[in-house]
Parts: sequence; C-alpha cells; structure tokens
Amino acid sequence: MLQGAKFKDIGTFLTGIPTIRGAGLSNCSRTPQARMHRYILAVLFAAVSASTAVSQASPLDSTEVRSWREDLVVLRREMPAHHANLFHAMTRAQFDSALNSIDAQLPTRARHQVIVELQKLAAVIGDGHSNVGPWRDSAIAFHTLPVALYWFTEGIIVRAADSAHASLVGARVVAINGVPVDSVTARIRPLISHDNDMGVRAFTPFFMVMPEILQATGIASAMQRIRFTLESAGRRRDVVLEPSGLFPMLIGDIDRSWLKRPGWVDARDRAPTPLWLSDPLNLYWYKYLPETRTLYTQINTIQQKPTDSLRAFITRAIAAADSAGAAKFVLDLRLNGGGNGDFNRQIFLPLIKSRYDVPGRLYVLTGRRTWSAAQMLVTEMQKYTTAIFAGEPTASKGNAFGDSYRIVMPNSKVTVRVSTLWWQYLDPRDKREMIEPAIKAPLSFADYSAGKDAALDAVIAAHK
Repeated sequence: MLQGAKFKDIGTFLTGIPTIRGAGLSNCSRTPQARMHRYILAVLFAAVSASTAVSQASPLDSTEVRSWREDLVVLRREMPAHHANLFHAMTRAQFDSALNSIDAQLPTRARHQVIVELQKLAAVIGDGHSNVGPWRDSAIAFHTLPVALYWFTEGIIVRAADSAHASLVGARVVAINGVPVDSVTARIRPLISHDNDMGVRAFTPFFMVMPEILQATGIASAMQRIRFTLESAGRRRDVVLEPSGLFPMLIGDIDRSWLKRPGWVDARDRAPTPLWLSDPLNLYWYKYLPETRTLYTQINTIQQKPTDSLRAFITRAIAAADSAGAAKFVLDLRLNGGGNGDFNRQIFLPLIKSRYDVPGRLYVLTGRRTWSAAQMLVTEMQKYTTAIFAGEPTASKGNAFGDSYRIVMPNSKVTVRVSTLWWQYLDPRDKREMIEPAIKAPLSFADYSAGKDAALDAVIAAHK
C-alpha cells in the first residue's frame, strides 16, 4: 500500500516509468502521446498523495523558510530572463517589491499561503501564459471539496457532486462562509492569470472548491469544514462541505473539466449527451448531421495524431461534407486550449479552398476555454475566411503573449510559467480583448442539464 507516501518518495514510486523532457514551451511540437504521458504521471502522483489530509494552516519552520527563500532567488533571476517582456504591465520595482513582500512574510505563512501569493505574483504579470496552476501542477497538491462548479448564465451553480452530495446538484452558490458570491469571486480574481475576463469566468469555479485558496484569501478561516449557502427552487440552505481528496489534474490543452468522475453525479446524467461533450479526449473528429445537412467537426487541441495529420483530417471532413451535400460546415473549438500554432494553416487553408468559405456556410464555435494556439486559429479564420463565430467570446485576443517556459523551483518543485513570445496576429492598434461571436449563445444550466447545445442549435437555425 502507498497510503501516507510522502512527496519526496514519488520519484522512487515512479522508477522505471520513462519521463518526457522538453524545452518547457506550451506551443512547442509535443506529441499527443507525450501530453498523455504527463497526464498519467500526474494522475499517479495524485493517487499516491490522495491520502494526505488537509491540515490546519501552520507557519513554515525555519528549514522550510530557508528553502522557500532559495526558491524566490531563483524566481527573481529566471522570471525576467525568460519572459518576453516581464514588465509590460508592471515595473521592475513592483516585481521586486512583491517578491520582497513574499520573502518577509514567509515565517508567518503556511505552504499553501505562499503558493497563493505566487499565484498573485504571476497574475500581476498580466498575461494568461504566465501563471502558477494548482489545477495542473501535481506538486502543489491542493484539495477539492466534493462539488464541481460552473459559471452558467444563471450564476455559479453546482453542476456535479460526489454521490453523498447529489442533492446539491443544480443549486446556485449564494455565499461561502457568509461571504457573498460576488465578494468571493472578487477575492479570487487576483489569483487568476488571464488574457481577458473569459479566463476569469473559466477558472474562478475551480478555485472556489479548493480549501487552500478559500483559506488563503480569507473566505474561510479553516480548511476542514467550509459552509456554502446554496439556493435551489427559491429556497436557501447552508451546507458544510469537507475536502474529498486532491483536485483532479487537468493537464494538457484539452479542457478536461467536463469529464465525469467515478462515483459522482452530474446534472446531465439523465439527459442526452450533446455532441460537444460526446468525445472530448479525441483530438479531432467529425460527424455528419443529415437532418440539418450540417457537417460538425470538433478539434480539441492544435496537435496532430501520429497517423492522421490535421490537413488530411480537414481534407477528409470537407470531402465527407461535399459527398453528403452539406449546407453548413461547423468547426467547434470550445474545448480547445491550444497546442502548436504552426499547425493552424493545415486547418484553415483547406477550408479557404472549399465551397464552404462563403457567407452563411462556415461557422466556428468558441468559448471561454478557446485559448492560446486555438485563439490564433480563430484570429486567422476571422482575417482570412467568411466564418461566422458563435457561442461565447474567446479566452484570449489577436495580439498576446504565449509559449510558456516552465520554471520548476528547486526545493518546492512548484512550477511558475512565464511567456516567452509576443504573438501579433492583428494590427498593433487593435485593442480588442477577445473575439466576440456574431451569434451569442452562452451556456445556461437549463440547457446543460437538458443536454442541449444552444450554440450549435443557433448555428443550425441561422441562414436557413
């Protein structure tokens, strides 16, 4: 049994499992196998560490303080050295002051509080690719409450929960420990590295169920029992939630947050599975919808399958649409968090040459997780095609920093990412924070629980 294994023993546990080494760039040409391998390693790490209970916030001891100070020295040197322009949104003096403040507070801080301060430091940089990510860094090992939240049009709602808390599914969060939900989101916002507000909407629900973050931001005084005020069917009730293990690692460019967890109840369990959630881990696939003469294509990451290039896939999808006499071609990027932007031309060039690049025939579905290399694809399709965009705004913009470099601090092993490149796909005077869809169709809880896809429905109904 591995119960109670310490973090420092994980390497021994994983001996014999080959590791993936790279330059640390999020948009570099990593293979899907490599990304999946990293995901498996993280899951193994989480499984070994899952028995580690949330403890009361206790200050670091002198040895731990010294270790963290050594890590901060590394950050002070490496962050400016690797970021394309670390001081595009803050001054060097502000950066130094923030690091000095963290250093001075170490003797009174617990480990998780230090990590939250590092999240704030990364967020101040002012771009989404510069971040500290408890949702994907197994070394951080933050915990989760037994619910999953999402920021729907109706508010922040419990969309899934473990079986013991199934009755909470569908309830809207009103307050946490008496702190109104608007104040909760305001306290969490400074921790979220983002390119625009869609990124804030995407990650706020993750952080709202991490006890360490709730305690470090003053929303909760203790991490073992946290009181949620929920509203359902017009009635409010208070529920005390306790941590239920480590937050699941959401590693890679595909939005994995929608994957159902074993033993959990999801609001859409009794509804038909909508197309956009029917095969989320498949890199890319398509399906013809004969009743609406629509060729639906989903690309979930800008990466290539070893035996099926993106160009070959898109060419095949276009041929299938032509053969069926499709009236519309739909490209769904709502689960696509990026990958390698060099592959984007393999997607949009065949579409430009197809008969679908005319007004009313080519549609692109976007959302709050359409980001990084997927944002680049959206920008290029906006520039060079007649595509009509539907859904939610994208999570980034035409001109943005990207290509994260991973700084793994030597003692804590926590990763701090910084952007290494400035990508300019639009006129430098174009200050838009996001690509707004012409057909606005954000996700409501009513539609989600019914298995409906308002964005795809709106596209199908358009230009009939």
